[in-house]
Amino acid sequence: MKKSLKKILFTILTVFAVFFVVACGNKEDAKINKEEVLQKNVEATNNIKSGNKLVTAKVEIEGGQTIEYTFDISLIKDPFALKTILGAKGEDVKITTFIKDGVMYANTLEDNSWQKLDVSEEDMNKFKIILNDSIEIYEVLKDNLDKISIKEDGGNYIISAAKNSDFLNEYLKSSLSDTIGQNTDLKPNNATLEYIIDKETYFTKSLVLTFDAEVQGQKLKAKTETTFSNINSVEEITVPEEALNSNN
Repeated sequence: MKKSLKKILFTILTVFAVFFVVACGNKEDAKINKEEVLQKNVEATNNIKSGNKLVTAKVEIEGGQTIEYTFDISLIKDPFALKTILGAKGEDVKITTFIKDGVMYANTLEDNSWQKLDVSEEDMNKFKIILNDSIEIYEVLKDNLDKISIKEDGGNYIISAAKNSDFLNEYLKSSLSDTIGQNTDLKPNNATLEYIIDKETYFTKSLVLTFDAEVQGQKLKAKTETTFSNINSVEEITVPEEALNSNN
């Protein structure tokens, strides 16, 4: 695979590690107020102080090659602390990163040593939105409520969009073009969306986005699955001594 294509695919996975779940064709419950549920979901998200987020991102390339990454994230907003573990299926090495007390600690692939880097308040604020998926989802859906369905199931609200909804395809194209470059020949289609909201707390429980795309003439299928846990229950993130004591 061309190096530039692999970089683009990794970027696609990374960008949408913050998103969505595969649509299942649920019948809509017309008695549920869609906008009210989405707004309460946003309000609940704004009150998240800590949590865990696990993402599996997968791209199947036409011809048989598959790239799959996992992102395991723990975050506390105040005082800010973050731990992420990035792993690739079929690879033994994982990349672990901590941010705490204004310092980023990251291990390297070559020798598993730790590197230190000061992190600005501005950059830390960017990391804080890692758990804010629902807010961006609301911005995508609020003007397209007629194109989504919602139903209750087992104490949850399940929200989905019809397969290949134009607004989802356009959002994907715009977002990915902004991230990987306007000149990239990217043609997303067949996007599907569903996510699950806890009916009692209005916290998002899981998200997944799937879509097909063509990049540099290569056809692919992409899918991200995200689950949230320990909302407002992560009490401490501890940086290992070897990272704290690193001279790099």
